[in-house]
Amino acid sequence: MKTRLMMAAVLGLGVMLFAVGCFNPPGERFRSRKAMAAGDYSQAEQRLIACLDYNPADWEAHYLLGEVYLKQDRAVEAQSELEQALAVQDRDKSDTPKILDALAESLYQQKRYEQLYLFLDEQISRYEGWEDYARKARFLAKANDIDGAALAYRQAAYFSRNEDASIYVEIADFYEGIGDYNKAIQSLKWAYFIDDERKDVPAAFRRMGVVPGPTQKEQPPQPDYAGARLFELPRLIGD
Repeated sequence: MKTRLMMAAVLGLGVMLFAVGCFNPPGERFRSRKAMAAGDYSQAEQRLIACLDYNPADWEAHYLLGEVYLKQDRAVEAQSELEQALAVQDRDKSDTPKILDALAESLYQQKRYEQLYLFLDEQISRYEGWEDYARKARFLAKANDIDGAALAYRQAAYFSRNEDASIYVEIADFYEGIGDYNKAIQSLKWAYFIDDERKDVPAAFRRMGVVPGPTQKEQPPQPDYAGARLFELPRLIGD
């Protein structure tokens, strides 16, 4: 009897180890993304929780689970998952910004506006990147602070040092959204100068009745103190 019990225990342990060995976190995360795209948030949640049971330090599973919760208006739970993702994947050039974007969204959904603005300013002080100014601009725009958003976008453009057309495309979208087509077109011209291979820039020109072409390229203001006149950028920027 004792021998049979020992054999059963060993067999059970072997099955468990086999199951653990066969668990594939990258595959589960991939399937969770597909489930999210299909709107099956329950399946995505289950797969991501399984990833975290397997490895509690799986930052990507924490991040994706936070996104799942945001889609379901479960902002408090999302914030918890996203903070854990950030704790593991802090200061990564490609991954940290998207985690910060989602964290800001979790605070916005909770209507914790004072904490949101403090959070946005903290990221600017901490990372000092143009993307952090752009993030602030996006959420100020969502809160209908148009003047604050416009200034933050100009700051983002200044600190981008004209190395990425994305900021000018985003600024163009912002001004198009509030009906200021002159500034939207001007921003697109700057974006076109930096990167004339982006397919979204010609499409945006056409949407506003402008025929894209080489003549639409215009060098953006140079990112030095004297030349940074992005829509009358206040002189205090760069001091």
